[in-house]
Amino acid sequence: MSRLQSINASASPEVQMNENFDAVAPNVLFARKSTSTAGLTWGYYGGIFPLTYADIADGTLTLSNSATNYIESDSDGIVYHNTSGFTGGRWRLYSVVCAGGVVTGYTDYRTTLGINTPPGPTGPEGPAGPEGPTGPTGDTGPTGPTGPTGAAGPTGSGAGDITGPAGGSTDGRIALFDGPTGTLLKEAAVLLDALAQLGLVQSWSKAQRGAAPAGLTSTSGATAIDLDEGNNFTYAMTENSTLAAPSNPIQGQSGVIVVTQHASAPKTLAYNAFWKFPGGVVPSLTATADAVDVFTYYIESDTRATCALLKDVK
Repeated sequence: MSRLQSINASASPEVQMNENFDAVAPNVLFARKSTSTAGLTWGYYGGIFPLTYADIADGTLTLSNSATNYIESDSDGIVYHNTSGFTGGRWRLYSVVCAGGVVTGYTDYRTTLGINTPPGPTGPEGPAGPEGPTGPTGDTGPTGPTGPTGAAGPTGSGAGDITGPAGGSTDGRIALFDGPTGTLLKEAAVLLDALAQLGLVQSWSKAQRGAAPAGLTSTSGATAIDLDEGNNFTYAMTENSTLAAPSNPIQGQSGVIVVTQHASAPKTLAYNAFWKFPGGVVPSLTATADAVDVFTYYIESDTRATCALLKDVK
């Protein structure tokens, strides 16, 4: 038995028909809307979504040609479509076949969603699933504190001789290891007095030589010198320059700088106030191509050095 009003031959039967349509209007939610459906455009009606009471607006979708399009809605009333199949957990609306740029057929899967009802009771907890695979090893933790020092071990013993030579002639001599195994302790033929020592007054029986003189260069009109690199230096002039105060000056150090003039255009050399000359007169380099001058210095303190220039050494 229908609960809708019957349509009778009244003066305005369209009023009764529209009232009946209004009564069943919630059931047209997401229904195909023919006035907005054409070609590959699929139109649908909106309405009140029963699950959330959201007011869904009328809408359209652009379908894929030469494929079956699956139209569906999520639990928030948002409409989707794809060509793979209906998605689990979504409401099925239509499957639509398209070919030649038009809809050639469709199936309506809609059901009445009904009034929003409270959720049912939670079902019983299912059985536990199988144990998953072991995860990757974590990072190594920080190193723990150092433990206490253990007790001293027993005194060891060896097979080789670790004894010095007998007699009283070993005082002041250096001990050597000798023998095939390198374990025999012997007396060296070198006395400690024969070695250079910083705290003693000694007489040298052979010449003492340093490394080859370090070369100086000028950059942007300045010549740097580091006295840690040696006592003696060479310097080939390439531009007019100033000899800067040295790095690492130590009282008592002395040496020379052999200065060679430019091969074609003689240059000038000025001096930082660190370098002091007899009578306070600063000498000039020999102004001859390839001329050799020898600059001598003695470091008096970390703020000054006594200097002289031997000019045009030939």
